[in-house]
Amino acid sequence: MTRPARLLFVCTANIARSAYAEHRARDLFERVPSLAWEVASAGIPGYPGRPMDPHLAGELTRRGIRTPAHVSRVLDDAALEWADLALTFEMRQHLAILEAWPRRAGKVFGLRQFARAAALAPEAADIGALLHSVVALAEPDSMTLDVDDPYGRGRRAAHACAAEIDGVLRRILPALEAIAGCDASGDSTSDGIS
Repeated sequence: MTRPARLLFVCTANIARSAYAEHRARDLFERVPSLAWEVASAGIPGYPGRPMDPHLAGELTRRGIRTPAHVSRVLDDAALEWADLALTFEMRQHLAILEAWPRRAGKVFGLRQFARAAALAPEAADIGALLHSVVALAEPDSMTLDVDDPYGRGRRAAHACAAEIDGVLRRILPALEAIAGCDASGDSTSDGIS
């Protein structure tokens, strides 16, 4: 039995970048019928129970996405277990995950690090094949690949951040389109979607 592949976005507080990316990715994925992905987000260290940054919520509204009733959550092992792919916005978040959960290393990447490697990867029919290719092709994550945190910096910073995330999401969509899903045990499977 297959289930959709699962994508987790992780930033610091889960109120700005990862929250925006979760809702924006879900909207983009719904527009492409072949993208069978579930999307969530969390923060490390995280600040649970907080609403989404109003400036980034406004960016979603400007893109025709109903402002979500987002409630921030803290990254934990259950969220990483749930995810087939976890994408961070800063190298320090990536390193914090690897330090706390080293066995999850093969599915955790920086957002822009993943986008660069996925653009070079051959088309993959399942998440395992994609991750194998990305691990082999990815350059090391670095602060030069960070997506700046717009929190508390006003509408202009939120707009720039949203545009940057949108651009990266559009770059990774082709690599994700071929992923058919995963079987109930978490192993990747393919049903021939291309």
